[in-house]
Amino acid sequence: MEYKLSHLDIMDKTILYLLYYDIFYYFMHRLLHTKMFYLIHKIHHKKQIPDYFDFYNVDIVEIPITSVGLGVALYLHEIYVYQLLCSILIINVRGVMAHETNCVFLLGDHHLDHHKYIYCNYGEYWLDYIFDTARGRQARINQE
Repeated sequence: MEYKLSHLDIMDKTILYLLYYDIFYYFMHRLLHTKMFYLIHKIHHKKQIPDYFDFYNVDIVEIPITSVGLGVALYLHEIYVYQLLCSILIINVRGVMAHETNCVFLLGDHHLDHHKYIYCNYGEYWLDYIFDTARGRQARINQE
């Protein structure tokens, strides 16, 4: 009997993989902004106003560090090739768009602000909001 993947089957694991990636990316990215590890990450912050290619403008050591979340997801859950490929595609498209000023109308300028003010906006907005590292939220907290 042949098993066919439905769109829902692909979506559930893809979302799970993305959640793991986003959460671990947030913490690894914060780690890369510490004094001890910033030397690895500073290549990525060469420009205050990045373009789409700057998503890939990283030290080779940074790739496995920031991708650890996918590894954890694959270790803890079954590996589904289609869902993994969808996750990697979404991560790359989202990353490229987050570094491109022409995509602000789609994603906002959350990550672009990170390149201007490097000690905030480390990951997806919802994570920065939860951990009080969103730039706008920090400004409001500091004023109170």
